[in-house]
Amino acid sequence: VLELFKYSLFCFYKKLSFSMRRFFVIILLFALSFSLTDQYYSQSRKHYTITGKVLDKGTGKPIPLANVFLDGTTFGAATDNSGKYEIKNVVRGSYKIVVSMIGYEQKDVNIQLMDSATIVVNFKIATLSYKLEEINITTERDYDWIDDYEFFKKNFLGTSNNSEECSIMNKGVLEFIKSDEFKLKAKASEPLKILNKALGYIVYFDMKDFEILNDDEINYYGTIHFEELIPNNKDEKLKWEKKREEAYKGSLRHFLTSLCKGKLQENGFYCYKVNFPKWEDLRNRKYLDPYLSEIIERISPVERVLQFNKYIMVTYMEEWEERDFLAYRNYHGSKIFQRLDFQTSWVKLPYGFAMFDLNGNVVDNYKSVKVYGYWAWQKIADLMPTDYVPRELN
Repeated sequence: VLELFKYSLFCFYKKLSFSMRRFFVIILLFALSFSLTDQYYSQSRKHYTITGKVLDKGTGKPIPLANVFLDGTTFGAATDNSGKYEIKNVVRGSYKIVVSMIGYEQKDVNIQLMDSATIVVNFKIATLSYKLEEINITTERDYDWIDDYEFFKKNFLGTSNNSEECSIMNKGVLEFIKSDEFKLKAKASEPLKILNKALGYIVYFDMKDFEILNDDEINYYGTIHFEELIPNNKDEKLKWEKKREEAYKGSLRHFLTSLCKGKLQENGFYCYKVNFPKWEDLRNRKYLDPYLSEIIERISPVERVLQFNKYIMVTYMEEWEERDFLAYRNYHGSKIFQRLDFQTSWVKLPYGFAMFDLNGNVVDNYKSVKVYGYWAWQKIADLMPTDYVPRELN
């Protein structure tokens, strides 16, 4: 039947005039381009399943009710009585899968989802040996702790509009350290539970490191899992959708996905190569580099590597600065005493390169990308799950 169809199509083509043949070929190529585009899009949005078991490393017995999740996402599941878990509907990309259980050491594995529809990841985790001083929680807090907590909260949650609707639900697990070498370090005896009413999430942040240096540089790192809240009504649902889209647009992740697709300016980003971050360059556009896409290289079907020296200044033109950012940049010496109708950040690669996946998620060492400006000012209150996709891309 197929051969007969091909022969009939060929005979039809031979009977056409020259001009009609050209028109026929154009239509055929146009239809083929749509087919290839749909095929690529369906492949990029293909869903995968991750399954496996969690066992006690010492006894080999299954561990029920362990939390298994993809770091930075809403994807996760708890193990059943036989230690089995299953995480469904994950889009392709690179992820860190984490297992967490009270009384056990946390463990993680880097995975790539790109070929097989189902991937098996098993864990054997060891019991945790506590030191007495590490689990001592003070119930009575003195004034120093209260001051340290307020300073921590400001630099951890941030001072954006979203931070006003964020709260740490178990702040009592925090302990603080001060020294001549740094302004503040923070430790937490269990994952911080953050209620974000602005974006509609509960965020579980297992803090591995948090420090504020004497020059006000802030370094923090941890594994993160998002849990979506259930809206009380339609208005709250629409509010969260709008705020989530605003938080995503102009973000580092939005920048990386736009860079990967070669759509920086189309998505509102203008980029400039500079020797050093300088606030006086906010209005100076002479460094525009339209060939920035040349700094990325494909290393696998789902991963890219970003490579450049010095700094890149990134200006996002489709959103105003928030009012509280004005105080932040003036504190750091901008000397522009009005809100600007664009947002400016700087990016540095301390190691000279950084790996990220097609979803715009940095997948190697968290220290491989350093940000300044607007992206540095935004903190946990503006953080979105890495599996979030804007409505127009769903």
